[in-house]
Amino acid sequence: MLPGETDLPETIVAPDGQIVNALYERLSHDSNQRLALMLRDQLCALQVRWFSAQDKRAVCPSCASTASVRKGWRQRMVATSRGRFRLLVLQVRCRSCGRTFRPWNNRLGLPTSRRCLTELETKAVLLGTQVSFGRSAKLLRQLTDGTMSSEGIRRKMAARAQSLQLPKPQPGQTVLVDATKVKAGKKERGAPVYLAITAQPGRPLHGRPTCHKQLVHLHVGTVDPLKRKLRMAKPDYLVHDGGDALADCARSVQRCRWHLGHQLKHYLWQDGVPHGFRSSFQEALMDIMSDSSQGPARYARWAENLTACGLTTAAGHLHLAASNAFTFLKEPGFAYIDTSPLEREMRELNRRADIGARWSPKGVENVLKVLFHQRLNETQKGQT
Repeated sequence: MLPGETDLPETIVAPDGQIVNALYERLSHDSNQRLALMLRDQLCALQVRWFSAQDKRAVCPSCASTASVRKGWRQRMVATSRGRFRLLVLQVRCRSCGRTFRPWNNRLGLPTSRRCLTELETKAVLLGTQVSFGRSAKLLRQLTDGTMSSEGIRRKMAARAQSLQLPKPQPGQTVLVDATKVKAGKKERGAPVYLAITAQPGRPLHGRPTCHKQLVHLHVGTVDPLKRKLRMAKPDYLVHDGGDALADCARSVQRCRWHLGHQLKHYLWQDGVPHGFRSSFQEALMDIMSDSSQGPARYARWAENLTACGLTTAAGHLHLAASNAFTFLKEPGFAYIDTSPLEREMRELNRRADIGARWSPKGVENVLKVLFHQRLNETQKGQT
């Protein structure tokens, strides 16, 4: 038999048209068993080589002596996506104090607390970002030979979220900020989620424009953690929806033009403007915002006209936004002057968070942070 060849079964019992599937299942099972044996044997050989090396002598945790003798192997069972693997860890006995210990557990990545390999954890967490933890556990059993409980997936998700190190905005990048509410916490309307990303145009793909996005901040709760993060990073350009005061959080701040017009509808309602007339006010504001030459002057006059007409709430909305409404005319470095690249991520946020039940604030934050880290920071890594 040549290297790489394998024995085929003498008979394959399968209906007509299903032989290739039956053979695939048989060979997959055999390959899983061979992989488990190869992994065990190579780990054993590596530990024997370490024990023999002069510069990697086992140090006794009790007396710090390096004089030791081999004391057999300790069995370890770990779960993988290809089944449960039986591994062996070398044990040694200290000649000075007689203690038996396993010197290379941590170096091998097999501490006593490990029950599954990282590749199975990664698959379980990936499923958990898309569907409920209970359904993730069922899908993991159906799609792989590994198993993990729904509570286990929740814990792995929390640990993964705590270990994430989100990048800081680089000089010249534009940061987009938006917020929404999710059904979490004790308040009836839920808790706010603040999401901040960097966005810049990417290379055209198949003749269509692309956008490279990166997650820089996500949390559930008050706006204070976001403000602290932005003040520390002090990005050059910031575009936000206007829901919070972020004027001192970046060198140049721009109000999102779409949100400015969208929010105007609510203030017109407060001023008693009938529903059918509100859209005409929004169209007029969009026309003013798109006028790069006379826009600021027209904006100021229009706000005064609204005040004169008794629409004081709508006029107040425009007055408060005036200082950041046309920043892009003075600072041409903005990659975007609205939060449109972020709106796609907000839809994804609502899709995962809207489960028909109430989250804990930390629970939904963990899931969303891991979701957008995978979606933006890992998937788009290396793209421009």
